[in-house]
Amino acid sequence: MKKLNKQLAKAVVYTGVNVQPGEEVYVITSVHAVDLTHEVVKLCYERGAKRVVVRYRDDELTRLDFKYQSVDTLVNKPQFMYEERNYFADVNGCVINILCDDPNGLKDADGNKISESRKADMKGLARYYAKSMSHKIKWSIIAYPHPAWAKLMFPDMKGRDAYKKLAKYIAKTTRVDNDDPVDAWKKHSAALMRRREKLNDANIKRFRYKNSLGTDLYVGMPEGYVFGGGADDCNGVTFNANMPTEEVFSAPDCNNIDGIVKASMPLCYGGKIIEGIALEFEHGRITKYTAKTNEDILKGIIETDEGSRSLGEIALVPYDSPISKLRTLFYETLFDENASCHFAIGQAYPTCLKGGRDMTEDELKAKGINDSDVHVDFMVGTKDLSITAETRDGKTITVFENGNFTKDFE
Repeated sequence: MKKLNKQLAKAVVYTGVNVQPGEEVYVITSVHAVDLTHEVVKLCYERGAKRVVVRYRDDELTRLDFKYQSVDTLVNKPQFMYEERNYFADVNGCVINILCDDPNGLKDADGNKISESRKADMKGLARYYAKSMSHKIKWSIIAYPHPAWAKLMFPDMKGRDAYKKLAKYIAKTTRVDNDDPVDAWKKHSAALMRRREKLNDANIKRFRYKNSLGTDLYVGMPEGYVFGGGADDCNGVTFNANMPTEEVFSAPDCNNIDGIVKASMPLCYGGKIIEGIALEFEHGRITKYTAKTNEDILKGIIETDEGSRSLGEIALVPYDSPISKLRTLFYETLFDENASCHFAIGQAYPTCLKGGRDMTEDELKAKGINDSDVHVDFMVGTKDLSITAETRDGKTITVFENGNFTKDFE
């Protein structure tokens, strides 16, 4: 694991948040990823970081909190619990999040407690999310193998073998299974940027998604939409928010979404797995929602606020992406969303609209850019997914065919 630690640390520090001399860095990590965390902190300081602060998560402590704390206690956390991360947004610091958790870690927890606690956390961290969603600070998410996560993915393997296989998959999908992960990420980012420019040049008015699963959805796009993907810019410095990433993404017109969409994969949210999600839309609002498992968690997401009844992100990922080709469900959105086209319920990225970074909330709302206290991705891509688009000059073009980009958008 020593080589994996060094390569992952190099990827997230050099290419993920791209630490610059004098910057302050906040690392959110797990007690199961101590060795990687040490390597990350070391590299941050070697790159000239002024200060690096680390905060660890512990699966068992999280379970105990949800078991014994009341809803009122979980919702009314002391402000100091939020101010630390908000501080790093205030000073334009970097935030690194190392995911290393049990996807089923809260399967026995009260769904209402989870939902209400998440809502409160989003409000408490409002300053942080406002800057991160607008790319006014650099942030990056990377993963590390967890024993329970590995066993869930590979139930027929012995624990140690499953752990090693997950480590191998993480290395492969995050492009650190080579001698120079920084160069590998540079080339990959350039390819995604070429694809997003083709979509921006197409001047699309609305998309239509359709497949045999039952999805038949029209998704309008605001005038001046911007597709992102690959490296992003923050005050003249590039960074990669998600590692891995295979998507190009934008913000839909949240008032112009109609039809039905069915999730193609389970969604792991708050330590619970939601399966069989189906959503119906009219004029941009979710009018009906169902799930085969943990529908109460889905309800908590959708009924968070007015904005959580619409979509904030449209993301295009080919069915034959490197992650999808593994034909393995990760039970972790960071990976599963990069194996499948997906949408996000809730908050949109202001950067997905020309000039959006500097617009007020009211100005963004007038353009159809959704605002919410949640941003939850769910996967919709399938092998037979077709996506056609109507352009603003009246043409109809095919963007996806049989689950993949057509040649015009490769």
